[in-house]
Amino acid sequence: MSLLQSEAHGPGFKVYQLTETHDSHTLCFQFTVMESSVFAWVGTPGSGVDEGITTATGRLDGLAVAMPTRFDKTATSTSLLPTFADDVSERIARRLATKLGIQVFISFNVPTTNEELALIAERRLAVLINETLAKAVSNQPEDEPIPVR
Repeated sequence: MSLLQSEAHGPGFKVYQLTETHDSHTLCFQFTVMESSVFAWVGTPGSGVDEGITTATGRLDGLAVAMPTRFDKTATSTSLLPTFADDVSERIARRLATKLGIQVFISFNVPTTNEELALIAERRLAVLINETLAKAVSNQPEDEPIPVR
């Protein structure tokens, strides 16, 4: 299984998508890497029925942003589209922005009632973004898929 990259949507924009199954739970990842920021959506698929075929759908329920600051080691974060799970989106955005040193937008739509699944999703997102940014810095060919472990 590999991370799928879609066509560039403008100069400096690359969109990546991945769907994985962990213990009978499906996680969907989509993130856009820009020149100095990342926009990431993580969620679980809803089910829609179209002529007997189950299709995955997602929701963008909340959005948080975090960015590094020269005044503190920890990135500053805030909620842009508030929901009940804002603290989770903000926490993840703050951790990633601090670690990566870039602005990070996060929409985390994994049920927080399943703490283990939420933790898996957070860790997996960090790995995917780190590998993608490392690949971009090392100038690996764009058509070479990023292996998913």
